Amino acid sequence: MAVARMGPVADARPDQVSQGRSGRWYYVGIAVAALAVTFAGFAHSFYLRPASMPALTPLVVVHGTVFSCWVLLFLTQTTLIATGHTRVHRRLGVAGAGLAVLIVVLGPMVAIPAARRGALPGDPLAFLLVMLGDLLLFAVFVAAGISQRHHSETHKRLMVLATVNLLPPAISRWPVAVGHPAVIGAVLLAFLAAAPVRDLLTRRRMHPVSLWGGLAVLLSVPVRFALSQTVAWHRVASWLIR
Repeated sequence: MAVARMGPVADARPDQVSQGRSGRWYYVGIAVAALAVTFAGFAHSFYLRPASMPALTPLVVVHGTVFSCWVLLFLTQTTLIATGHTRVHRRLGVAGAGLAVLIVVLGPMVAIPAARRGALPGDPLAFLLVMLGDLLLFAVFVAAGISQRHHSETHKRLMVLATVNLLPPAISRWPVAVGHPAVIGAVLLAFLAAAPVRDLLTRRRMHPVSLWGGLAVLLSVPVRFALSQTVAWHRVASWLIR
């Protein structure tokens, strides 16, 4: 007499098992896309920077390297899960937490001097709030992702949101996006809509983290731009750059 296999895979329906496997590679696909967006955006100014351009400061090099390591680690982590190497994934999670802290610390150290030099787009003091808002959302998503690391469906969606939230600076450097904010918004929306749309197709319902987290990212943009025009923020920003 055959002995039935026990466990979540054995008890799951074939379509659920298939969705689980495809879901793992879906996150790898998101990571590959994020890596491609990052390289395309920063290839000319960072990765393949011509020798004729002025040298970057050591702080900017460190900042760019740490951010690049985050995107590469995100791809590594999603690949490890897709291939069943969960233990290695968990161990590398410690490195991921360390990189996240460095990103949050280094971000203002780069953004505030850039605002002081007037090197940010448009009104430097106003754009400083946009950049700091990106870092705040990133920190919130990563912290929430770490706290939910034992709930995989929630954890991986939060990490996607954290990574996607950092992509607009790279997108804004695409030749087609320069001077066209709608391009940045469209690409960001495509990344944020991918998870809810996939949930609807495979689960018949949207996961609340992907839905509300994505809306938080999108709605934060006009809110930040509105607040950045206020006298109160300009006073705070003027204090920061001093």
